[in-house]
Amino acid sequence: MSRFEGRRALVTGGASGIGHATTSLLKEMGADVVLLDHDAEAARRTAEDLGVHAITADVRRAEEVETAVADASRALGGRADILVNAAGIYRFRSALEIDVAEWDDVFDTNLRGSWLVARAVARGLVDVGQPGTIVNISSTAGLVADRVEPALHYNASKAGVIALTRQLAVELAPYGIRVNAVCPGLIDTPMLRIMDDPVIGLRYLDEMVPLRRLGRPEEVAALIAFLSSDEAGYVTGVAVPIDGGVTLT
Repeated sequence: MSRFEGRRALVTGGASGIGHATTSLLKEMGADVVLLDHDAEAARRTAEDLGVHAITADVRRAEEVETAVADASRALGGRADILVNAAGIYRFRSALEIDVAEWDDVFDTNLRGSWLVARAVARGLVDVGQPGTIVNISSTAGLVADRVEPALHYNASKAGVIALTRQLAVELAPYGIRVNAVCPGLIDTPMLRIMDDPVIGLRYLDEMVPLRRLGRPEEVAALIAFLSSDEAGYVTGVAVPIDGGVTLT
């Protein structure tokens, strides 16, 4: 498969979950890929397994992001023209119990991190007059509330990612840079918590998910690949749910 032959991709959070699946698929489809992850050992192992480049950085820290994006350009032999912002954390706690430190950690990773990496990549593309694509990972939690696993800080951060996506799409369109978001529902990744109690998890799937199953990281990766491809060349500023129908109920 050579849909992305000649393309250069940077995937944050690329050592696990949706990021890992996306890194694997983009590589399989012909892109030269750098994965960025805060876990150095996981990044190294994944890079070796998939035959991609690995960079360790904390997306919450502006200086580390700038250095990482520059290092990615050197590893790729040019600016990354595909960015997938998959780095994120999930915490659930009732609104009245969230403390300031946890709130800041969630927002700094999910929203600030997405902005910092998008800014660095977009600036590089604009500097050389090169078009590109950015796909941010939001969540159905950014679209609807959740009575089963209340997570005000997570929900608000993911809603912020959607707003970030839309504004970037408008501002970067004149430069030929498209920006979209995907909004996964219950995806079978290490971050998923509802299945910790199989009884509650299976009941939720049966009652709340029309397709009555978990999604697979590979399914989300396929949507990300489409949004990053020329086939989606007239698509920008959208937030696409991939949730088995959860947001329909």
